Amino acid sequence: MEKLRSFFFQNTNTKQTILKNTFWLFLSETTGRLLKMGLIIYAARVLGSSGWGIFSYAISIASLLTMFADIGISDLVVREITQKKAGHQTFISTALLLKMIVLVISTFLVIFVSPYISHIPQANSLFFLVALILFFDSMRELGLSINRASEKMERDMVVKITTNASIFILGVLLLKTKLSPESIAIAYALGSAIGFLSIAIIIRKELRALLAKVDTKIFKIIIKTTWPFVLITLIGVIMGNIDIYMLGIWKNAGEIGLYSSVQRIQQFIMILPSTIAMAVFPLMSRLVNVNKKQFRVILEKTLSVIMLAGIPISLGGILLAEQLILKVFGQGYVDAIPIFRVLMLMLLISFPLVLLSNAIFAHNKQRSLAPAYSLGILANILFNLLLIPKFGAVGAAVATLVSTGTITIFIWRRLKIINDFEILLNLKKSFLATPIMICFIFIFKYFEVGVILNIVLSALIYFSTLLLLKESIFKDLKEVVRG
Repeated sequence: MEKLRSFFFQNTNTKQTILKNTFWLFLSETTGRLLKMGLIIYAARVLGSSGWGIFSYAISIASLLTMFADIGISDLVVREITQKKAGHQTFISTALLLKMIVLVISTFLVIFVSPYISHIPQANSLFFLVALILFFDSMRELGLSINRASEKMERDMVVKITTNASIFILGVLLLKTKLSPESIAIAYALGSAIGFLSIAIIIRKELRALLAKVDTKIFKIIIKTTWPFVLITLIGVIMGNIDIYMLGIWKNAGEIGLYSSVQRIQQFIMILPSTIAMAVFPLMSRLVNVNKKQFRVILEKTLSVIMLAGIPISLGGILLAEQLILKVFGQGYVDAIPIFRVLMLMLLISFPLVLLSNAIFAHNKQRSLAPAYSLGILANILFNLLLIPKFGAVGAAVATLVSTGTITIFIWRRLKIINDFEILLNLKKSFLATPIMICFIFIFKYFEVGVILNIVLSALIYFSTLLLLKESIFKDLKEVVRG
């Protein structure tokens, strides 16, 4: 019992810290997102694709207007806390103040500007509530970033489960009281506020210390440090929401609902690589200026783990798309199946993207990310213009696939120049295990095994095959657990 307590609640060595933090982040993200995903499925079913599309459209409009709310300060704070450079406390205090100022301005933009750029009038009544959602979400994520710098990710779980459980319970109750997009918006706003209060209480001592040395004279230095990340964030927000906004120009709320519903599944799956990347980022930030060889080892092994999971998830999702969408959302979402297949294909290129971007940011080379993301957003807008009018939501998904691929290839090549790495050799056993898994997926489909059971059994077969092939990652995990 003492050994388990030490493993899950203390940082003892590099591998154990990464695994412990990944475990807590993944558990908190998965449990929290499952609660939220349950509400999304329920809301999408009872509101229909049009009702769900109206809420999703309002969120996308607001996200576009708050794109400057995250100006790279969250990751900057983590890096500064872990690297502890001279004057870092003043730098962090001032950065946090700047973040809050920008966030307040962005919130007012959502409230007062959104109705003038909306193409779906039914969404206009939601913008005040959506502004509150994004404000509290941003404040909560800032608090979680501060907490992650201490590498105590177990505290994330308390906050995320509290937040999403509140949203789930309130959402179901309010939708049963009044079946409308406003009900789901109120539930999200109240749940987000509860989540923010939770992390504020947990980190109150750290926050008091971090805000103790504000110096507004260094605003300019902070902006100069973060402007490349501002551009990256801006482009990321545009790419994540421009599809829905442009669908609103040429299509209707129903088409938006189809796209948004399956997009949420894809975003849920992205918890895995994002969680691993977040858990490793503080360690990479420390190693980058101390031991570049060890940095490369950590990068290669982490990237290999991400891709070992990403390959079967992507291909399995493509093969089981029809059964999964009909099982989750019902017959009314049958037109979302081809959209989902495109988004599942995109996982192959989006899985490594977060880690690669974090690795470049840890090197303080974030300026080199700007061309990649600029090219990506141009590709996204261009392909949306070409494809959405004719193909609707499927065209939007293809545009996202092309633009994400463009960004990933660019960043991959850039990082190899900064600190050369190799992972293909680490994936050769996955290339053997994946065809075996695919064969069993077809066998289970032929015998009409339920889609959820098919997913579970196919995943077990995949990882059992890797184990039989003596995949090295299992050896690493065993060593960490043994301490």
